[in-house]
Parts: sequence; structure tokens; C-alpha cells
Amino acid sequence: MSKAYLTIDDGPTKNTKSITDFLIKKNIQSIMFFTGIQTIKNRKEAIYAIQKNCIVGNHSFTHPHFSELDLDECISEIELQEEQLNLLYKEAGIQRRYRIFRFPYGDKGGKNKDALQKYLKNSGFNKFNDNKITFPWYYESGLNKDIDLYWTFDFFEYKLEYNNGFTFEDIIKEINEMNPKEGAPLLAPDVYNIVLIHDHEKCEKSLQNYFYDIINYVLDQGVEFIKPEFIKPRSWLYI
Repeated sequence: MSKAYLTIDDGPTKNTKSITDFLIKKNIQSIMFFTGIQTIKNRKEAIYAIQKNCIVGNHSFTHPHFSELDLDECISEIELQEEQLNLLYKEAGIQRRYRIFRFPYGDKGGKNKDALQKYLKNSGFNKFNDNKITFPWYYESGLNKDIDLYWTFDFFEYKLEYNNGFTFEDIIKEINEMNPKEGAPLLAPDVYNIVLIHDHEKCEKSLQNYFYDIINYVLDQGVEFIKPEFIKPRSWLYI
């Protein structure tokens, strides 16, 4: 059986509450990566997700390409959203246990990559416990050493909102691909994946219930979503 950790980018949106309720019914604990702009727009939905046991991580304040910013701008993007997340947890009445970060677009900062990894480590961000990920390319790329949380499988469902011929059938094809051009196979036996899906209102307008239909399909194929684990800050080495 395939196992996976569910991560959800770009929230919160007006859909976040219903997504949260759906995940509760399916007994899935997700990591939701929120941006600052969306947090300000949809504060009630953000607080609801926290109160319902979703783990909320930092996805920057404005969702930029970090390789297009200087180091100080990158750090500002992270710290501005840290302020928002601390306020959210306080307003939700929930103790914040983890500080997790994901770069928008998976863009780790270009020439500032090493400096940003050291910043995340020294600032006490939690590293996701990825020791069950066994794909060789994950280690060859050094993703196991990075403090930020990357992914191994992307549904690419965000393409639905572009109306460029990408369909739900294309998503299903990607799910069933055993030798994908990008990432790792989701349905291969005895593998662990870090799965990426997005909370986008434009996707919902393009294809109603896309989020629920994708997750239900994956569950029907035997994928088990499991609870994420994290390493305590400063208990790892970044080389």
C-alpha cells in the first residue's frame, strides 16, 4: 500500500473551511501552507483550520519567486508571515507547536539558497521528518538536508484554472503514472510520498469539487494518508 503526507498550498480561501471539514471526515491531518495576503483576506477560515487540528505552515507573505529577491527581502517575506501565523494561533487559542516553511513555486532562493537554509535553521524552524522517503532523486537533490518542506508528488490541479485544455482526466493519468517525468509515482506499492495539492478558488470555479474528487479517487486507489512528524529545531545539521 502507498502512504502519503498531505500538504495544501496557497490558502486560506473561502473553501478552506469545507476542505477542513472534509479532511476531518476522512481522518486526514494535513499541513496547510498559508500566505500572508490570503491570511488577511480569509482570517476566519484560517482560524477555523487551526482550531480543527490542521497544521499551518508559512508560505511567505506575498508568494514571490525567492530567486528574484535579495536575501533581506526573502527574510522579510518569511518574517512578515511568521507574525501573521503567531497572531492566528493566538486568536485561535491554540498553542503553535511547529514552525514550518515552504518556498512558493519550490523556488529555494537561487544564489541565496544556502543562506536561507541557515536562516531557517538558526531561526528555529522545524524540519519535516522525511526519513521514510526512499526515492533516490530526493537524496541526490539534497532535499533531505533542507529545512523547508518540498514535495515528491504534485497533482498539478492548479492548471485547471487556466482553461488551456488541462482536464480532470489529465490529473487521473498523472496519479496512475508509474514512471512520471517529474516527481515520484503515487500508486507504487510500499512507497511514501509528500503530496502537494492547492486550495484555489479559481480551480473550484473551473471544476467544482476538484479537491474532494481528487482526494477521494486517491483514497479509492488504496493510498493511506498518514500523520506528519517533525524534528525539533537545532537537532539536525545542514551541510
